Amino acid sequence: MENNFKIRIDEIVEDLGKIQDLNIKIDILNYMEQQAAFLLWQLDEEKRIDENMRNV
Repeated sequence: MENNFKIRIDEIVEDLGKIQDLNIKIDILNYMEQQAAFLLWQLDEEKRIDENMRNV
């Protein structure tokens, strides 16, 4: 993993740990989970397309 991304992710996690309002923290973490799931879906699609192109 590119170190700059790891640093940025770690900073976000640290900031989230400072949030006192649990409802806000839950909302943020749910949103992050949705975004991560979308990125994983995109990655799967890219891999599928790449595999299909190799089979042509």
